[in-house]
Amino acid sequence: MTGRLLRDHLSLTGLVIIILIFAVTMAAPVLAPHDPLPVELSERLRSADDQYPLGTDPLGRCLYSRLLYGGRITLQYSLSVLAIILLIGIPTGLLAGYLGGMVDGLLMRVADVVLAFPNLILALVVTGFLGPGLINVMIALAVVSWVQYARVVRGMVLSLKQKEFVLAARSAGTGPLGIIWHHLVPNVLPPVVVMATLNLGGLVLSIATLSFLGLGAQPPVPEWGAMINEARNYMVSTPMLMLLPGTAIALTVLGFNLLGDGLRDVLDPQGFTRPRQQSAGSSKPSPRLFSRRGSQ
Repeated sequence: MTGRLLRDHLSLTGLVIIILIFAVTMAAPVLAPHDPLPVELSERLRSADDQYPLGTDPLGRCLYSRLLYGGRITLQYSLSVLAIILLIGIPTGLLAGYLGGMVDGLLMRVADVVLAFPNLILALVVTGFLGPGLINVMIALAVVSWVQYARVVRGMVLSLKQKEFVLAARSAGTGPLGIIWHHLVPNVLPPVVVMATLNLGGLVLSIATLSFLGLGAQPPVPEWGAMINEARNYMVSTPMLMLLPGTAIALTVLGFNLLGDGLRDVLDPQGFTRPRQQSAGSSKPSPRLFSRRGSQ
């Protein structure tokens, strides 16, 4: 699987971008030449030099240091939001799909209510109600994003629980938890991994957007979206203040999208994510859950 992923040039490009961004942002305490928070008005809007590799912002803070620490914050909070979404969405989809009946109906009606609103608008409402701050942004994004995973997992479970290997396990006396853990979870994880990789780019963009609007990171916290917001008044005179964090966001989103696209091809259900316990005599391929790039 790894070799197949690495042979795809676009996927490899996305993987390299993500690795580099993670490496430099996580090593911010080592690589950053200055503390990103203290204000030095005497150094404001300095051009790039040996002391300040990318110059300084309107408050005299090292732009290079703030860029590194901003990426660290953005990625950490994006991964934290994704973890919360998975912890809510996967179990909800498993329970709704496997138990069915009233449980399924109740959970899916809640999902329908959440889906009735555009994600960003609902996130703005939740964040506005809770108040500005990165923790509240995490809660808002988790509230509006778990539904997609729950519905995908539920749909897969509805199909898988009728397969022969699940029926055989049930006939052998395996309990619901054993069937879910040993037979359903391994088969729903590959598409979820693809969704999560693609969704990470969207989470980075959402956190930056809410911070740009003043609902996320609050001054003086360095965060890419907040940095763009702080640079609005200097867009013409010092465009690099906006271009640098904007480029960082664009590269991060591009990297996750390219990597997710490659994982979608590698984890193609027809070859890799079919139920692992299919009967030996069955030659019928599993239905495709994701389309490959281009027609074949």
